[in-house]
Amino acid sequence: MVTFTAGLTLASAGTASVATPAWRALQNHDPSRARLVTSDIPNFWRVFDRASLTGAAESFQREYLDRGSPGLHDFLSARIQSSRLLAATVAMRPRYYAAIRNNTLALDTSAAFKDAIHAAFGRLKAFDDEAVFPDVYFVIGRMNSAGTTSSNGLLIGVEMNARDGETPVDELTAWERAVTGLISDLPHIVAHELVHLQQPAPGGTPTLLDQALREGAADFVAELISGGHNNRLQHVYGDAHERELWEEFTKSMNGTDVSHWLYQGDRATDRPADLGYYIGYKICEAYYRREADKSRAVRQILHANGAEEFLRRSGYSGGTPRQK
Repeated sequence: MVTFTAGLTLASAGTASVATPAWRALQNHDPSRARLVTSDIPNFWRVFDRASLTGAAESFQREYLDRGSPGLHDFLSARIQSSRLLAATVAMRPRYYAAIRNNTLALDTSAAFKDAIHAAFGRLKAFDDEAVFPDVYFVIGRMNSAGTTSSNGLLIGVEMNARDGETPVDELTAWERAVTGLISDLPHIVAHELVHLQQPAPGGTPTLLDQALREGAADFVAELISGGHNNRLQHVYGDAHERELWEEFTKSMNGTDVSHWLYQGDRATDRPADLGYYIGYKICEAYYRREADKSRAVRQILHANGAEEFLRRSGYSGGTPRQK
């Protein structure tokens, strides 16, 4: 393992975002045509093994970034920014990167992850025949984005989603410890982002309710198609405090301040961060349970417009959803 040169400044990390994808115009409705591209992962580790102490940035540029897939090139401009910043990030976290090596390489060498993701794509197709399926590029970046989109498809920052129970995290910042995920959750994360790509772009300034429903819908449908989601801690806490959370949420849900409910990272201190995901999930769950035609319910959850009307029709009121 190379020891990279230290002393370079890492750009401040921000939350991952998924923009309205330009590739939507391609209209790929066949999940079997969506490629899962992992070729950039072994290229990264070849550089990691061979780069010299002073030449890491040049090696990453020449042997990883320049040789990369279209998805990596897009991720470079949108998130990595430069080989120098990438080398600096790895230099500051060498044991973390080394520890996730086998987990990331498994994405390239093992069929299990790809099979799970393709199966989730197929289940979404069964719910919604008009669903769009992008290519998915799995790349290794500099700890500042779990994913985004480009005209080439969905881009997943694998280093943000590659931990297991043995991964050392002492080199990570508090924000990084809060937002990095388990490798076992990666199919759920891809499913979550796939759902976002089906949703209509929000218009105007979204309210807290709008945003919570958007994220909760992605978690709920991701669970239907992939078998899980990656917000288990929020659900354990939420199930134990559902009524009081709902009463608190209703007081601010029509405003635009999401800072106490979404995208909190390590800022939440007295309870789990991002409980807005839980609230949105519960509203979608209530809607799904009340609808006899489950495929129709999923399509309405995916393409919902008008958060207040959706909430009303769900019948959710902070407890067990009422059945028809």
